[in-house]
Amino acid sequence: MEQKALRLPALVLFGIYAVYSIALVPLYQILSADLVLSDTLLWDAVDLALSLFEVLGIGAAIGFLVQGVYRYTFKGCLKLYYLIAGALLFKYVTSIVSVSIVMGTLDLTADFLSMLVSLLIEAGELALVVFLSHKLVTALCVQNEIRAAGAKVLGAEFIPEGEFYPFRTVFSRQNRLQRTVFWGIVAVLGMRTLSYLIDEIAYTVRFVGFTAKDLPITLVYWLILIVIPCLLAYLLALGCIKLSEKKNRS
Repeated sequence: MEQKALRLPALVLFGIYAVYSIALVPLYQILSADLVLSDTLLWDAVDLALSLFEVLGIGAAIGFLVQGVYRYTFKGCLKLYYLIAGALLFKYVTSIVSVSIVMGTLDLTADFLSMLVSLLIEAGELALVVFLSHKLVTALCVQNEIRAAGAKVLGAEFIPEGEFYPFRTVFSRQNRLQRTVFWGIVAVLGMRTLSYLIDEIAYTVRFVGFTAKDLPITLVYWLILIVIPCLLAYLLALGCIKLSEKKNRS
């Protein structure tokens, strides 16, 4: 993978995570510590922005990984893997530093285990995307290359199997790139939904009982905090693929 091909992923990923960790995380900390502001729409807006930017970061990484494996193969994307790993570490380390600056001291009581678990989950989601890209995309590309070479020797017409780039629709079961992105985002949606359910159950058990009238509110928050950000992350992933392909062809 060429060095110039890493510029766009670096700009997008570190840009998203800079907004997340340098701006939103300390702002969330300030609002949460204020008894008045923590009960306002501003706190809800910042909480929503945190969820959105965190999912958008994963969505962008998914898009760049799918395009990278498609263009450069699994082994040819080592530099991209290192870049994305660095972006994830940047997000967590900078968040800790930002909160420490706001608090005026390094917070050694922070839930570092939770951060480590979150980092491992995100790494697992991206590893799944790389695996799917290798199986769904690279395997078919290699098969098409072999068939194309055979058709050339025989002087026969070759029609490649499957769809890749450009995209014809937003969602496509036939397009291997879009299928890989879709299942990667589904994995993110599933893990975040599971985490959301665990938090909701823990809260209701500890403080209040969950009743049928709480279900609509729970579903609305699920849509706003998880489903909509994941949908936007899917669109961002496709956008990252398109931008990378344009730069690759220019």
